[in-house]
Amino acid sequence: MSSLRRIYASIFKWAPASAAATVCQQLLGALVPAAVTVVSAGLFDHAAKAINGQADGTKLYLYAALYLIIYLINDILEYIFSIAVNAGIYEKGTAYFRMNLYEKVAKLPLLALEDPEVLNRKERADKAVQDESLSALFNGTLVFLRAPLTAVALAAVLARYSVWLLPLSLLSVLPYLVARLIRGKEFFHVRRAQAPETRRLAYLWSLFHTRQTAKEMRVAGFDGYLTGKWTATRDKVNEELWAVGKKDAISLLFCDLFRILGYGASIGLVLMLALRGQVTMGVFGASVTAFLSMQMTMKVFLQSLGRIPEQLGYAKDYYAFLDQKEEENGSTAYPGLQMDIRLEGVAFRYPGQTGYALSNLDLVIRKGEKVAVLGENGSGKTTLGRLLLGFYPPEEGEVFVDGVPVSHYDQTGFRRQASAVAQQFAVYNLSLRENVALSDTERLHADGDIMEALRQAGLEGIGGLDEPMGREFGGRELSGGQWQKLAIARGLFRPSSLILLDEPTAALDPLVETDILRSFIHAAQDKTAVIISHRVGLCKLVDRIVVMKDGRIAESGSHQELLAAGGEYARLYTAQEQWYR
Repeated sequence: MSSLRRIYASIFKWAPASAAATVCQQLLGALVPAAVTVVSAGLFDHAAKAINGQADGTKLYLYAALYLIIYLINDILEYIFSIAVNAGIYEKGTAYFRMNLYEKVAKLPLLALEDPEVLNRKERADKAVQDESLSALFNGTLVFLRAPLTAVALAAVLARYSVWLLPLSLLSVLPYLVARLIRGKEFFHVRRAQAPETRRLAYLWSLFHTRQTAKEMRVAGFDGYLTGKWTATRDKVNEELWAVGKKDAISLLFCDLFRILGYGASIGLVLMLALRGQVTMGVFGASVTAFLSMQMTMKVFLQSLGRIPEQLGYAKDYYAFLDQKEEENGSTAYPGLQMDIRLEGVAFRYPGQTGYALSNLDLVIRKGEKVAVLGENGSGKTTLGRLLLGFYPPEEGEVFVDGVPVSHYDQTGFRRQASAVAQQFAVYNLSLRENVALSDTERLHADGDIMEALRQAGLEGIGGLDEPMGREFGGRELSGGQWQKLAIARGLFRPSSLILLDEPTAALDPLVETDILRSFIHAAQDKTAVIISHRVGLCKLVDRIVVMKDGRIAESGSHQELLAAGGEYARLYTAQEQWYR
């Protein structure tokens, strides 16, 4: 029940007026059916007497006025309830639940987002928000609590007419409880087990409307294959849901038939009482209406009771994700790199993997040093970069910055002093100014610095700073290499003591790459720079080369030293040297 308490606390915090209005409407609305039944009986009886000339006209008008007032108040309450629920509970509440979810993602350790089980939990939590299950649970529990109040009030009215109406009304709707409890659990367990397939379905769908993949599919002609995979996955997910839905529909059909039989029996019973003179005709009409209200109330009650375990399951998934351990944040202030970065006995492997991506690493990078980390794909270069920036914690060993473990530093301050440009960079359909200054938005209007970063990245004269970039909103479309240079300019613009470039020029011509990296190293002369690459063209420009192979450091030294050693670097250089003649 802790999930339910948290939902109530959240909604009363985010939308107090809507939550209070909803509670009041449910409590007052619970008494309306009983009040209508009593007033209806009096109205029908006095109307019958008026027809026979026996009625007191004042009482007839009084009952008629009361009847209209009750319905008017009920309609006003329903109107307020509709606004409060739709605008406050569902729209506002769901928006906040979604915001909390995304804020949690931002606080998780980056390594957690490499874990398939964490991603499955996120998928289930996202599903709970997307289906509005949390807001529905708030509203559903209020409906659930309202129903007993309505049932008790109606039961008191029905008991005045005939005690036989009570068991009949309860027994006729009891199957709804069984049906909802069984089918609700089935729906929940099926959806929970489908989380990996649902993620795969969303991924495959994203391939069809991403420009780069759409072009490649069209040219290579494999769109039919991916369409087939998407269709097969979709059918698998839907067939499992349809199977449970079919059972649910059949169950509810039998419940409805049983309820209709019960309603027919109630009419027969109260008609017999009326014919015997045990109840008046007004009571006959009112009791039939009350019995129908009782059935509808109990149906809603039992259906809500059956849905609550399903909705609670989604709520538990949501809060299980929110309760995951967040990234640890040290308390030591980080003033910027003063001496060196030191890796001692570092080993690392990704979640769910048996093999190590890095093992037994010892490395020192001194302040102001320009280091190239070289190696073929899969050698562990990118993983090393992520450990240097403190994104991933080592499984063994430690990463020290100025003698202090990275995890001991305040991570916000530490990352403000670092800048990174990745091969898988983001494309922002914003102005040229914003594309550069996003790395330090406090200097969004530092035009001179922005232009200098563009010049250093080889993009001088590309356009006005306020010109939109990208075709998405009618701006200038850039080539892949130009977008990559823009990402480099963004990294250079950020005022940091450490900058890491992870394959930042992979899409560029080797000679153009060398020119840009030469400008970059000049621009970063007062920074510590780590450049990760599988190309050797930059290696004459840096202070030291670290060669990675199979997750280990194979060699370390200058260009001339490693060439003379005739090892892994010499092999890579010989294979690529024709590109740089």
